[in-house]
Amino acid sequence: MLKILFIFMLAICLMKGNNMSEITYLEVNDNKIPIIKEISNTLPIGSIKIIFNGAGLFGEWKSGLSTFSTSILNRGSKERGEYGFAKELESRAISINVINSNESISFNISFLKEYQSKAIEMLGELFVDPNLTDEALNKTKITLSGYLLSKENDFDYIALNNLFYTLFKGTPLENPKIRSIDDIEKITLNDVEKFLKEKLTLNNAVILLGGDLDVDDTKKQLKQILKVLNNGTKYTTKTYYANADSKEVKAIKPTKQAYIYFGSPFDFKSYEDELHKSIIMSFIMGSSGFGSRIMEEIRVKRGLAYSAYFYNAVDNTSAATIGYLQTKLENKDEAIKAIKETIADFLKGNVTQQELDDAKSYILGSQVLSDETISSRLGKKYNNFYRNLPLDYDKTLIQKIKNLSLNELNEYIRSHKEVNNLSFSIVVDK
Repeated sequence: MLKILFIFMLAICLMKGNNMSEITYLEVNDNKIPIIKEISNTLPIGSIKIIFNGAGLFGEWKSGLSTFSTSILNRGSKERGEYGFAKELESRAISINVINSNESISFNISFLKEYQSKAIEMLGELFVDPNLTDEALNKTKITLSGYLLSKENDFDYIALNNLFYTLFKGTPLENPKIRSIDDIEKITLNDVEKFLKEKLTLNNAVILLGGDLDVDDTKKQLKQILKVLNNGTKYTTKTYYANADSKEVKAIKPTKQAYIYFGSPFDFKSYEDELHKSIIMSFIMGSSGFGSRIMEEIRVKRGLAYSAYFYNAVDNTSAATIGYLQTKLENKDEAIKAIKETIADFLKGNVTQQELDDAKSYILGSQVLSDETISSRLGKKYNNFYRNLPLDYDKTLIQKIKNLSLNELNEYIRSHKEVNNLSFSIVVDK
């Protein structure tokens, strides 16, 4: 009952928090850990997220080790065991979830205000005493192996993975989070213990605080659980570039539809100079659904697919374009030809004033919804921090979108001829 109440309260927490855009720091063992805040006392609930950069897929020395370690962490502490740990959380409506990405492992905790101390204490148990037991190891191997087996006939999963392998071959981005069952079987408890010790370090931590929290008290409580971690070596983001050679890879599966994923390099250099242009370009090109160039050409005019998307995917580690659609097997070649023609025409820089005005109206109008929750506002601040931008850069971004002229946009689009170097990953029946 407590957990149901907590989830309900979290869902309706839509009121604005205090405008606290500055970064503060928590000093632990001579390290200054950045703290990003979105404080609100609208409801007596709180959330804390601790991100350890460098602990993601890019930090592995064995394939799948970051994902495997994350799964072990979600099995509670060694002393309580998986069931005992989960029961202790459930009795107080505390949620602790650990996830990983290409660059990081994140510990996410949420709680009713009265149980904040207990929630942080339980998080501390995972740092000191993760469930590194044979039982947890074997359960994790079974779970992850089952996940991979379930993906054998997930044709979207197959097509997307093959596309990334084609675009980013020779880089850490060429592989999914878990590559094979054989890789999973090779991971040992010693591997996990070493990985957590080396990657969960103070030098690479960032803390996000949200909700009804006393910042000073929270900092004191977090310091107690974080001081057990090593300082570590500072992680530096590396950027990987998509291959410019156009290629086509094909997987043969028992499917009644052709799954077509496609992508290309995207020469993106500066968030401050380009992000607003890239967003508008992506929206009109193919990320907006109905009304986008891709959708109009592929679905409305030619009737080749129910939906089709194409968008710019940009972060600190890579920049590329990604697109996808499904079509009848017999329409595969025609769909690929239509994609190439549509993109080539778009890159001529012929966006109309009406297209630009419609894109601006939708993007600027949706800003209100994207700022409704504490978690979304906190997420935006962290994204700006990650991009080395001011925490409140969204205000600047909105103004830049408003001021973008048609000539500027079309000139920007024309400058990205590399997008024509499309590679295709296709899943079809033989």
